[in-house]
Amino acid sequence: MMIADTTSVAIPTILIVDDIPANLGVAVENLEAHGYRVVIAQEGSEGLRRATFVQPDVILLDVMLPGDNGFEICRRLKADAATRDIPVIFMTALSEEDDKLAGFAAGGVDYITKPLRIGEVIARVDTHLKLRRMQKQLQLQNQQLQQHQQLLEQEVAARTAELIVSNCKLEAEIEVRQTAEEALLESERQFRSLVENTPDTVARYDLKCRRIYANPKMLEQLGGDAEQVINRTPAEFPGGQSALEYQARIEQVLASALPANFELSWETAGGRQIVSFISLIPELAGDGSVGSVLAVGRDITEIDQYRRSIHRLAFYDALTNLPNRALLVERMRHTVADAAQYGYRFGLMLLDLDRFKEINDTLGHGMGDLLLCAAADRLLQCVRSHDMVARLGGDEFAILLPRVWEADAIAAMAGKMVMAFDQPFQISGREMFISASLGIAIYPSDSADIDALFRYADSAMYHAKRQGRNNFQFYARELTARSGERMQLETALRHARANGELALYYQPQIELASGRMTGAEALIRWHRGDGGMVGPEKFIPVAEDSGLIIAIGEWVLKTACEAAVLWNAGRASPVKIAVNLSTRQFLRNDLLATVRQTLLETGCQPQWLKLEITESLLLEDSSDILDVLRAFDGMGLALSIDDFGTGYSSLSYLHRFPVSQLKIDRSFVRDIPEARDKAELVKAIISIAQALNLELVAEGVETQQQADYLKRHGCLVAQGYLFAKPMPQAEFEAWLAENGF
Repeated sequence: MMIADTTSVAIPTILIVDDIPANLGVAVENLEAHGYRVVIAQEGSEGLRRATFVQPDVILLDVMLPGDNGFEICRRLKADAATRDIPVIFMTALSEEDDKLAGFAAGGVDYITKPLRIGEVIARVDTHLKLRRMQKQLQLQNQQLQQHQQLLEQEVAARTAELIVSNCKLEAEIEVRQTAEEALLESERQFRSLVENTPDTVARYDLKCRRIYANPKMLEQLGGDAEQVINRTPAEFPGGQSALEYQARIEQVLASALPANFELSWETAGGRQIVSFISLIPELAGDGSVGSVLAVGRDITEIDQYRRSIHRLAFYDALTNLPNRALLVERMRHTVADAAQYGYRFGLMLLDLDRFKEINDTLGHGMGDLLLCAAADRLLQCVRSHDMVARLGGDEFAILLPRVWEADAIAAMAGKMVMAFDQPFQISGREMFISASLGIAIYPSDSADIDALFRYADSAMYHAKRQGRNNFQFYARELTARSGERMQLETALRHARANGELALYYQPQIELASGRMTGAEALIRWHRGDGGMVGPEKFIPVAEDSGLIIAIGEWVLKTACEAAVLWNAGRASPVKIAVNLSTRQFLRNDLLATVRQTLLETGCQPQWLKLEITESLLLEDSSDILDVLRAFDGMGLALSIDDFGTGYSSLSYLHRFPVSQLKIDRSFVRDIPEARDKAELVKAIISIAQALNLELVAEGVETQQQADYLKRHGCLVAQGYLFAKPMPQAEFEAWLAENGF
């Protein structure tokens, strides 16, 4: 006789016992959205009553409850025949091994760590619901089999009684008995076929934990024949740590007479690592004592892999395989607890790759991703085994340094990381250089709050960038105020152009031999609405970091072109206006199209305009940038290198790129001719320009001695306060008229 599956399909019911309404709200909303019926209780006794009345499929039980804790409530659930079979999953922020063991000893089947991650909650609930249905089905099958056996025995007894009453019915009774025996044999055959062909492992253990039965699937996974497996305990065969854990669970069921469910990771005879969900069911003898234990195991390796995959997606960065922010914060919570208990300090570093966005924009995101992975590997080589390196997103990493007693140790580690980036990276056969800026916050001297430590380390990191990048800085309280000022500055800058607060000033460039004006440089100034003047050295870096430099740069270009058109109308000797371009304008904008459109709209002739670029742009070694510069040169626009000599100067790019002019930075001009080293450096720059047939302009000339020195050694054009200060347009036009230009 086949055993029918009579389990009905119903909406699973989840009982949540938790005294924190916020936890209940999140869990109820998401579990109901997943299709479950949810019942709640906010304290232990209420949970016991509802479990008895509702008979839920799974109980989510908080460990830390008012009154009796979760472990005691679980023990009372397991002591009650009406609720002992309901799986209990503990919810707790406790993570010590002893806490988990206490939960399992109380009868819990699983743990969910707070704060709740709803994907993990649903995955675990789904798993235990499936296992619960399997257990109920197996129990139902056992009950049906026992009922069937009882019916058969009653029928045989009836036939035997009839033999005593009437010998004449003996043949008929014998026939009935034979029929009953055949039915019993058929039922046993069907049951044996079911057990021996099931994909689950089935075994029965006696009071000494020896196997008295093992189905073929069990024999296959153990890798032995019946002679090796039967009458042997798990510890005897196959042996090992997993077998010892398995046997200990059997001993618990024998001692408690209560069923148990657990997961076991073990290696099959074929060398395959699997995870099994095992149900242990006590089988009672006639006197009510446990006579044996039935064990049914199901391979849930795929489910376990899915859970692990979900965990990895939730806590690890997909690109670098480093921990992500969520896992870092979880680790920091434990570190804060340990540090508070044992009195040590720990450091949090935030590390940002300098100018990484330019690499991404120039070489593409594929190369950028490869560089991020290489940077992650290099950081891992710098830290200790118990430190954590995490990727927060983009090019930002975090390093957690627990158990540090002195700030000097943190400084040494930070210095090691900065130096690690001195060596070039080999990416797809290409040598790449990049530096890093680090900010450091220390617990508890800076703060005992995790969010505050992140903010403070971030402020320190941006301070390191403002200090020139490629260094590390510890947090100081004034950095928080400075960060707030920078945010206010950026907000005000976003409205500055629309409010008419930006203006162009013009400083003439003078030919030293004749005193004739050859052109002027357009310099941006910001008059804030509150009446204060903000210097370009303060707001230009903010504009570049925020991306506002694109729109501001377009406005500067258009305004300068309009001025050039106005001043050159009818002039025999044109005024050439120099306009500074930011590297960001090249990397984040179709600059070539912008310049062409501006010239077209304003009517400005290319020969009236000079574009000033920085050395750092040329060092990008990008074919796209070279193509744009060559296009500018082809249009008749002059190209000048601003602040020459202040960066990583290289004669090779002067030869490769279509540059027509160099500008000697004011930092070199300031101390000549008195400072011998500066004077010799200026002479060297002049010699380079003459050798390459390039024009020269010296910036920041303030004394006649400086002008005479420059003219004597071959620099023919200069600008500075000796001749005129930067002036707004109306004042500059008056100066032109006054000086006959």
